[in-house]
Amino acid sequence: MKTFSVKFKAGSLDLDAIVTASGHLQRFKVEMITGEPDPIILKRSAQGTWTVENQGQRMLSEKQFTELEQAIDEHLTSLHGAGKILLLSDFSDAAFNAAKYAAGLTHQLQSAALVIYHSYDALPVVTGTLAPVSPEIVHSEKESRDKIAALKEELQALVYENTEIVILSDGRALVPAVNMITEQQHIGLIVMGMAGKSAIEKVLAGSNTIAVAKETHTSLLVVPHQATYKKIQNVVFACDLKNVTKTIPVYPINTLIKKLKARLSILYVNKVEVPPNARAKDELKELHQIWNEKDVKYYYTDHENVEEGILDFADENEMDLLITIPKEYGFFERIFHRSLTRNLAYRTHKPLLVFKEDT
Repeated sequence: MKTFSVKFKAGSLDLDAIVTASGHLQRFKVEMITGEPDPIILKRSAQGTWTVENQGQRMLSEKQFTELEQAIDEHLTSLHGAGKILLLSDFSDAAFNAAKYAAGLTHQLQSAALVIYHSYDALPVVTGTLAPVSPEIVHSEKESRDKIAALKEELQALVYENTEIVILSDGRALVPAVNMITEQQHIGLIVMGMAGKSAIEKVLAGSNTIAVAKETHTSLLVVPHQATYKKIQNVVFACDLKNVTKTIPVYPINTLIKKLKARLSILYVNKVEVPPNARAKDELKELHQIWNEKDVKYYYTDHENVEEGILDFADENEMDLLITIPKEYGFFERIFHRSLTRNLAYRTHKPLLVFKEDT
């Protein structure tokens, strides 16, 4: 559930309301700050059609309901269109590369703000008596403030002209701090770097990335250390065709795609030795119904390894961005954890955008 405030006109009055959104942003409880006991309940279809389920005590006119609905739409479009981006930085090479990528992205999204955050308490626990220490790790408040100010200065010339850069630095634990900042600042997108070449970068960045991905409800863009920003034109969403109506946050994904002015492909990869999902056809039908966008393309393929199949498709079709919903985190951890065989995260140069089911 998301809670936010909106302002709207009711005749000659400017009203403030607290809105609680649920059901994949299709049901909204609206409470006036005057504390009226009977809240307004609004519903919006996946296609954007509004209906009033409960008029509430104030009994607004049709025009006033339209004003309220538009205010909610404007807030959510700004939020999920990444009007404000949160950049997480540990000042490593990988983090600086992600910072340059985020700066480039502000032009395409015309973002109002880029909030840069560093936590000097963001060092994950590494087991073993000889835990590695990177010279790039910042331990003190002064060092953190100096480095984040320098990063702001460097990015100032790279961001969209109307994007304000805000810097935050403290010693809070990373995940609680990120959750608080995203709520307070109305952040629509978090950006962080993927581990670079060194072993310590892989351990630290990988651990922090997984922690943020698991615990935050805001979409997360993970930028590989070798990725450079170019205009995002082609996006692939890897979908597993399981409970699509209940698990896919269509509105947030669609809003961002439209803001990017990008083309969306939806991909299902079936594991070769696994019989096709008996419900796959029904799920695909439901997916078409809830998406209802004529320009979306659908692809179905078989591969012996699902993750490899997704990345192969992204490479072969020159995708600029890969979207996934890590429902049980197994996919996400396989992507980011090192292995003795092939590590997909360090193979791909495609930025990975992670949405949560309840985004």
